Amino acid sequence: MKKILVIRLSSLGDVVLTTPILYAMRKKAGVEVHLLTKPKMGDLLHGGEAADKFYTLGEAGLTAQLRAEKYDGILDLHCNFRSYWVRFVLLLTFSVGYKKKRLMRWLFVKTKSPRFKVSHVQERYLEAARNLIKKLGGEKFEINDWATGLPEHPRNFEDPKAPVQDPKASLKGSTGNQDFLPTNSPLNYGVAILGGTYETKKIPKSVWIDVFQQDNRKWYLIGGNNEKGLAGELVEEFADQLIDGVGVFDLETSSRCIALSDVVVGGDTGFSHVAAAYNKPLLVIWGSTDPGLGFAAGFKNKNVLHLLPKNLSCHPCSKLGFDACPKGHFRCMKDYSAQEIKLLLQKLQANSLGGH
Repeated sequence: MKKILVIRLSSLGDVVLTTPILYAMRKKAGVEVHLLTKPKMGDLLHGGEAADKFYTLGEAGLTAQLRAEKYDGILDLHCNFRSYWVRFVLLLTFSVGYKKKRLMRWLFVKTKSPRFKVSHVQERYLEAARNLIKKLGGEKFEINDWATGLPEHPRNFEDPKAPVQDPKASLKGSTGNQDFLPTNSPLNYGVAILGGTYETKKIPKSVWIDVFQQDNRKWYLIGGNNEKGLAGELVEEFADQLIDGVGVFDLETSSRCIALSDVVVGGDTGFSHVAAAYNKPLLVIWGSTDPGLGFAAGFKNKNVLHLLPKNLSCHPCSKLGFDACPKGHFRCMKDYSAQEIKLLLQKLQANSLGGH
């Protein structure tokens, strides 16, 4: 059996997007797959079937360990200085990278012309993986269901004796890793992703108010310390509806919260990719970026809906996002109406009910 090292160091969404490729290489191409990533990303994927072994950047003796594996090939799905360095230290190993399409994405942002939209990154990951397998003497493989091999978190809806617990009570004293929601709980809840790397990709308070007014189920709030202020304001306004996990849940706990949920709403951010990977009914609300840049959550996933700015000449304004709107108005997020949010949430509700 051939042994391949796949390199994707960060970020959360990008690492999650590699998982269908890794899983298919293991299950359909019949190769042993090792993944080199950052420590937190490895922790998220442990226990699943995306890879046979995980290595993390910065661990002691990493270079010696990788050399000792005697890989047949390297699939570089990061393609930056750090991944090039790994390829250099494993110099005798055949390696393949993927097409980042930097120029096309830059032109799309600058011109706003659809002609410069790029193919989804998972298609480019798959193309690179096929090229590597072919070079190693294997045959072309297909991906039909885009299964991810992420760790499973099953909920048992069949046990009539299952205790229904108040999820708020389980947050008391939580350190972020607590088993905060029973796997046999029939609670119907949503997850609101407040966090994001850049401010122009985060959903503003006014839009969250529309979401919670249109859908009165229980919602868990997840995000980092930077979102604590927003979370506090929302909880004050929707005290009986929201459960605040912002700054409390770590990466693994937030992902498990999503995996056990019935519906998810978020921006163009890493946890939206986690929701899509778990095939959750997901509404992605877009700000400064655009699906045409090739990194949208939910590639070929009918459970994922996208809400995009309309008739806005400055959109998209960035490949990654900004700390503040360059124009000062942030209309890409603030122009959404309560009615269009309501209609999409109703579609998500139908998907949620259909899933059970």
